[in-house]
Amino acid sequence: MNLRLRRRWAFYIAMIGTVAVMAVIGLSATGYYRKPFPGVLLDADGVVSSLGLPSWPGFRQGLAFPDRLVSVGNRDLSGEPGKVRAKALDSAAERAGQGGLVHACFETRRQPKPLCVDLPVQPLSPLAWWLFAGMPLIIGAAFVAAGVTALLASPRGRLSRTFAFSSAWYALFLFTLFDYHTSRLFVPLFHLAYAIGPLGCFILPLRLPDDAAVLERRRWLVPAAYGVGVSLAAALLVAHAVGASTVGLRNVCAVLLGVSFIFFASAILYRFARAKGPRRKALRMLVGAMVPAHAPIGVAFLLALAGIPGSTTILCALPLFLLSPLATFLAFIRYNLWGSRRVLPRIHTRMALAAAGGVGGIVVAAILVAWLGDVPFKVATLGATAGATVAAVLVTIVLNAGDRSLFPARAEYKPTVEQLSAELLLMSSPEGVASAVERTVRRWLPCEVIEFRTDLSEPPEDPDATNMQESGYRPAVTRRSELYLDVMWNGVLLGQLHLGGKPGGALFTSEDIDLLRTIANLAALAMAHARSYAELEQRRREQAAAWHNERVALVETVAAEIAHEVRYPINFFRSIFSRKKDRLDEEEIDIGCEEVERLERLVSGLRKVVSTRIDRRSASVADLASKVEMLLRDQLGPRRLVIETSGPLTIRCDPDQATQILVNLVSNAIDAAGDDGEVGICWSGGGARGTLTVWDTGSGFSCEPGQLFAPWFTTKKRGTGLGLAIAHRIVRAHGWSIDPERREGVTRFVITIPKVDVLDTPPSFPPHAVDEPTAEAG
Repeated sequence: MNLRLRRRWAFYIAMIGTVAVMAVIGLSATGYYRKPFPGVLLDADGVVSSLGLPSWPGFRQGLAFPDRLVSVGNRDLSGEPGKVRAKALDSAAERAGQGGLVHACFETRRQPKPLCVDLPVQPLSPLAWWLFAGMPLIIGAAFVAAGVTALLASPRGRLSRTFAFSSAWYALFLFTLFDYHTSRLFVPLFHLAYAIGPLGCFILPLRLPDDAAVLERRRWLVPAAYGVGVSLAAALLVAHAVGASTVGLRNVCAVLLGVSFIFFASAILYRFARAKGPRRKALRMLVGAMVPAHAPIGVAFLLALAGIPGSTTILCALPLFLLSPLATFLAFIRYNLWGSRRVLPRIHTRMALAAAGGVGGIVVAAILVAWLGDVPFKVATLGATAGATVAAVLVTIVLNAGDRSLFPARAEYKPTVEQLSAELLLMSSPEGVASAVERTVRRWLPCEVIEFRTDLSEPPEDPDATNMQESGYRPAVTRRSELYLDVMWNGVLLGQLHLGGKPGGALFTSEDIDLLRTIANLAALAMAHARSYAELEQRRREQAAAWHNERVALVETVAAEIAHEVRYPINFFRSIFSRKKDRLDEEEIDIGCEEVERLERLVSGLRKVVSTRIDRRSASVADLASKVEMLLRDQLGPRRLVIETSGPLTIRCDPDQATQILVNLVSNAIDAAGDDGEVGICWSGGGARGTLTVWDTGSGFSCEPGQLFAPWFTTKKRGTGLGLAIAHRIVRAHGWSIDPERREGVTRFVITIPKVDVLDTPPSFPPHAVDEPTAEAG
């Protein structure tokens, strides 16, 4: 079993033991309600207790602390232990019965002879029972709850541990106070609390709300103080076990208790006077609640110890003790007294408030019924009804007040969500969403830091800040970021909402967290919308830029195509002009004229950049091939262009662009074949379609076939990368297809022509145009 588990089990066992002790003591105390007693209470040593009302017969006949019982009736008790003496007086009161008298003698320091009195037996009044039995039990339970709250809030904090330790001894002292003077069942527990409790009361004010300098300089003070308390407790237990009197030791404890209470009040006042800022606010609440209880009760103990008459009246201030645990609860909630990262849960808080209101109602009802006394059933029923009504009203008031003061986020939930939703509808950027969320949170939850972070590239300032999407809390390294919420959409982290401490260090409540989570969800939706909008805007800008670049590239491509196509006629004219200076033959003149006309049509075809139209006419494949051979005569050199045809030789095409296709393909084939390679054109018009193939016996290509037709792609040192791209575009514009292949050492570019464009009749002149929109170049 690990250490944490052992501590948890020890805590559970301690809580069960505390509840069991409370139950036994409570049942025992209820047996003394209106029970006859002899007008004075004796402790376990047979000594007159200072606990009582000044109107009791014993005090009125001159008895005071520490007078000790020496005889009851004719029975001498001078040699008996204290517990026997106290039992003897109780037994005499029971025998005398209500209205009877008990004759008893007490040893006193005020006269040499025993003081003998006749004590009338009377019922313990409801006021006395509630003052010395009921209220201590309620206050003790409040101290237990406060101590447990401190431990749960900050298990490792010095202040929370010290307060829990002191609260435990306070509670034990209050639980056993009435028992020590009546049934005396838990005398050892009273001795423990009476000895150790005052020492804790010296340490606690030095740690509220943080350690005083003296504790930092002299760390041995804490263990030394508790060591003194343990030593006193051990001496008391031993003396009680052997039957010896514990009056002397208890006088020491009484002095320590009175001095410690006065020191507690003085130290709190001194630290309050020197405190500033949030510390002063927290101490103001503690001063108003703790000083009025500790100071008078401490003075009462010292005066009672000195035997001053009437000093017991001050003990009526005991109910003020209830303010101490209540003040620590409020200081914890409003100023985070224990330095916790816990969230204040509304359900548990309302349960505690309802329980407190219910206990108050029960007390009021019980006092009312006791005030009525022995009355008929009808009157008792009316009293009980009045008590229940008071309890219901108290619970309602307490719950409503708790919601207003502790959980303001509950009232702000609907208007905050509506206002934020309206603002987010107008936001189209992540920065606008972040700003709207920060403004909304700041309106109803003022914190030291409110920051919506959309840049998550850097780690948070406080790596130990509490993530509210997770369970559990960790101590903070810094106070800048108390908690943060992840803003997520569809599993993607879009941002984080970071919050610093609340004013004065107040606790975050469950209602705060619920509203913050709702805000984070709305922010996630708005952030997702803003990001999508930003992405659409970015794509729109990119598409506009791409369209612009495409238009520029298209213009460049067309210009390059024109330059590329003009080169062949220029080379033709240069060739014939350099070889024949006297006269030209008829064929050369005809070709020259045709090239001039083609150049004219090419220039006029610039308008077809956006929407090209194919001027289809019937043309002979053989004539197209011969013309290409003539145009590329210089590039061919001594070689001949191998032309093979079969089947119908007429096709429907744009002769100029068909010539451009073949010129580009054959020119590329001549370059690829080299000086020793062969180049040819093969036509097959039979079957379901025609195939026009340009082939060469060069080294072929090593890239992907589709890459050959990409603009600007070339494998030649001085190539433009446009020849095949132009050919591919024109083929696609005709509605044909072209496929490169390498087979048996021959590279082929195969143009597939649909059957509809293969004619059985010879070309007709003059040509007839068929207007047909072309497809976009590939």
